[in-house]
Amino acid sequence: MDLAVAAGYSLRYVGDVERGAKSATMRTMNDLATLLDVSLGTLIVEAEGLLAEKPTATKMLLNRPRRR
Repeated sequence: MDLAVAAGYSLRYVGDVERGAKSATMRTMNDLATLLDVSLGTLIVEAEGLLAEKPTATKMLLNRPRRR
């Protein structure tokens, strides 16, 4: 069963949260953690790790070679 449907959220909403287009509430995060059978703390720590690995647009712009 799809995670979004099982949690009672629309596919679009969960997709937006996954892409960072929308922020999830603590209730949403808790619902998803419960369905994934992990603690909310674990979900947050794992998400922080993934965000740290993913280069943001700002980091990419700051680290690009400068034109002369």
